Amino acid sequence: MTLAVTLAQAAGLAWDNANVHWITNGLKNALINFWSDALPSFGESDPNSHPVSNWLAIVANQADLMDSTNVPLDQMAAATRSVYGVCWMGQFLLTAGLISSSQAADLLAAYNATLGAP
Repeated sequence: MTLAVTLAQAAGLAWDNANVHWITNGLKNALINFWSDALPSFGESDPNSHPVSNWLAIVANQADLMDSTNVPLDQMAAATRSVYGVCWMGQFLLTAGLISSSQAADLLAAYNATLGAP
């Protein structure tokens, strides 16, 4: 697995990194930890946080619907697309000045700690 330096890079690595967790039956836990770690930085009171928190809610739902082991390929692929989406959304919002660099750093740290880390 590879740690990302930017959210754009995290998006690009989403499939490869999630695949390792999928093969080792750790995808569900990695997804749960990812959204749980990232969500507190994107509060409901900040409307600019909603696109990221909405993507994180999708990741949470997908993880909730997964079995702990033997996750079907289509569920892994859907979850990976959502991780890709939340990372790109974070990068876009950071570039547009709609989320803070601290929020972007928290999202990247959550990614690296859960999906990017071995």
